[in-house]
Amino acid sequence: MKRIHIPLLIALAFTACQDNTVELEVPVHDNVMRFNLVGPDVQTKVSAGAFEETDQIGLYVTDYADETTPMPLQISGNRANNLPVTFDGAVWAPEQTIYWGEGKSDVYAYYPYLETVSDVNKQYFEIATDQTGDGYEMSDFLWAKAEGVSQADGAVNLEMKHVMSKLTVKIVAGEDYIGSLPEDAIVHLHSTVTNVNIDLENGSVAKDPYSGPKSIKMKNLGVRSFDGEKAVVYEAVVVPQMLENSVPLLEINSKSVSYLLEDPFNFRPGVAYTYTATLNTSTTAIKVEIGCELEDWNSTGGDSGEGEEGGDGSEEDEDGKTYADLSAAGTANCYLIQEAGDYKFKSVIGNSDATVGNVKTVEVLWESFGTDEMPNVGDLIASVSYKNGYIRFSTPDNFRDGNAVIAAKNSKGTILWSWHIWCAEEGWQEQVYPSNVGIIMDRNLGATSAVPGNVGTLGLMYQWGRKDPFIGSSSIEESIPALSTGLWNVTSDRVSQEATQENPMTFYTGNGVWTKNHLPEGSWSMEKSFYDPCPLGWQVPKGGDAGIWNIPAFENAIWDFQNKGMMVTVETQGYEIWYPAAGELYGYSGSLGGVGVNGYCWAYSVPADNQVDANRLSFSLYSGSLSLNPFWYGDRPNAYPVRCCKE
Repeated sequence: MKRIHIPLLIALAFTACQDNTVELEVPVHDNVMRFNLVGPDVQTKVSAGAFEETDQIGLYVTDYADETTPMPLQISGNRANNLPVTFDGAVWAPEQTIYWGEGKSDVYAYYPYLETVSDVNKQYFEIATDQTGDGYEMSDFLWAKAEGVSQADGAVNLEMKHVMSKLTVKIVAGEDYIGSLPEDAIVHLHSTVTNVNIDLENGSVAKDPYSGPKSIKMKNLGVRSFDGEKAVVYEAVVVPQMLENSVPLLEINSKSVSYLLEDPFNFRPGVAYTYTATLNTSTTAIKVEIGCELEDWNSTGGDSGEGEEGGDGSEEDEDGKTYADLSAAGTANCYLIQEAGDYKFKSVIGNSDATVGNVKTVEVLWESFGTDEMPNVGDLIASVSYKNGYIRFSTPDNFRDGNAVIAAKNSKGTILWSWHIWCAEEGWQEQVYPSNVGIIMDRNLGATSAVPGNVGTLGLMYQWGRKDPFIGSSSIEESIPALSTGLWNVTSDRVSQEATQENPMTFYTGNGVWTKNHLPEGSWSMEKSFYDPCPLGWQVPKGGDAGIWNIPAFENAIWDFQNKGMMVTVETQGYEIWYPAAGELYGYSGSLGGVGVNGYCWAYSVPADNQVDANRLSFSLYSGSLSLNPFWYGDRPNAYPVRCCKE
C-alpha cells in the first residue's frame, strides 16, 4: 500500500474521481450506508503515494438494541460481517450494499483486509520480519470506529489510526565526520515479538504471549533532508511491547559502520519513535542519541500549550508561578514533596524517558490523609494542568501529609499513565542494614511517619508488580480502611499490563488471573523497571534466601504489643528499625485484614517456576519473629506495603 502526503479522504461508493479524494453524491431517497475514511496524520505515515489497486479494508456494522444500548461486535450476526471493500484505483467498492437500520449503529473498519477472522476480540496478526519491501506497508495495521451513527448523520466518518508502533533510525554525519553517509547499511531491530492479538472492537493490541522474540530487517528509505541536514533513514513497524531489561536492540552494519545498541524500551500503540545515530571521525564508531524524538503517530501532537519554558522548567510561567521540576534529576512513578508549592514533572513513563502518548487532559484520581478523616477534593493537590510535555500541579497553602495519584488521559478519556505524589513534610531517613545488605528507607512507601504507634507509619498497599498504590488502614490495631476521594473498584477480570495502567484504582482478584504469563510486563526486577513504584534512586528490594531480610539474620527483632509491630535493633549502627503490622488487602476479595496482627513487605524476587507467588517479608504477633520463614512467599494478587531499597 502507498499513501499520499495530504489528508486522506476516501469515499466508499461507486462514483469515479480524478484525484485521491472521492466526492460522493448522496441520493436523498435511499437508505444506503456510505462512508468517508480519513487517514492518520500524513506527517507520520509509513509511506508516500496513494492506495494501490486491489487494496482492501474490512468492515463491520452492528446495531443498537435501543437508543442507548449498542450490541457487541460478534464474529457473525452483525449488520455487516467482515465485508471486504476494494479500491479499484479510482473508487472504493464494497462487495455488497449495506443499508441503514431503523436506529443507531456502530461501524468498524480495519486495514489490511483479513479473509478469515477467527476472533473479533483476539484476532491474530503477524508483522513482517523483512520490511525492506512490501512487508513494511502491510505490517501497518489501521483501525477505526464510528459510534452511535444513524442515517440522519449522513455519510459515516471513519478516522483510521495506527495501532502498531513505528521506529525510525536516522544515520547522520557529525561535525567532524569526513566521507559520505553509509547508504548501503543494513539495520536490524532485534529482540521484539512480531506476533500480536488485535481487538477489532476497541482497536487495542497485545503481543502474543506464546511467541518468542525475532529480528526485523528495517526498510531503507534512502537519504532524506531534515532542516538542511542529510540523513540515511530506516523505518519499521513494531508490535507494541515493553522490553524491561537491556537487550540487543539495534544493529547497524555496512562496510564503514558496525554498531550494536542494547537498551530497554517500551513501544506503545500509535507512538512513533526516532533514534539518531551520529557518525564521528572514526567510520567504525557512532554516538547514539536515544529517544530524542517521540510523537503521536496518529496526530499532529498533543497539547503543546503556549510559549516555552526553560530547559530545567524553572522559569516563571505565564500564570505567574514558578514550577519546581521534580523530574529534573530523573523520572519515576513516585515523587515526594515536603512543603506547599508549585511543582511539575515530565509526562513520561516512570523510570524512563518514553512518552506516554498524546496527553489531552490530566486529573487527580484520589487523595487521602491515610486516616479516618475524609479529605475534600483539593486538600492535597489544589490544581493540576498540562503544558509542554509536563504535568503541573499546586498544593494548597496549608500543606498536609498524605498521598495522591495524578493521571494523564488521551482524547477518549483513557488513562495513559499515572503517578503517585507522596506528600510528607518529614520525608524519609536512610538506614544501613547489617551484613552489607544495603540502604533501606526507614518507613514504608507512602508513610508519613516512622514513629511506632503512629498510623502514618502504615503507608500504602501494592499488588505485586504494579506501580499504583492502594489505601491501607486508618488504625494501627483494626482493619478499618482509610478514607479517600475517588472511586475504587474490584474485579476478577484477567490482569494485564494495559489493564493495570488504564485502571490504577482497580484491584484485580484471584490467582487464576495472576499467572506468570499474565502479570504486567516489566513488573519488578533486579534492574529497576517501568513499573517499579519507588522514587528516583530507590527500588523494590530483593527477597528470598539471599534477600535484605534474611542475610542480616535479625535475631534481635521484638514484637511491640502496644504499638503493633516489630522493632529491630541494629546495634552496629546505633538505631532501631520499625516495621508496623499494616496487614494486607486480600487477593481473593480486595478487603483489608490482619492489621495490628500481621505485617508484610514485598520483594521483587519470584520463586523459580512459580506461577502466582513472590517473595516477601512476613512477621506476625503469633510467630513473634521477623523472618521469611515459614511464610517466605505470598500470592501476587495480595496487596502489601513496599519498603524501598537504595539502588
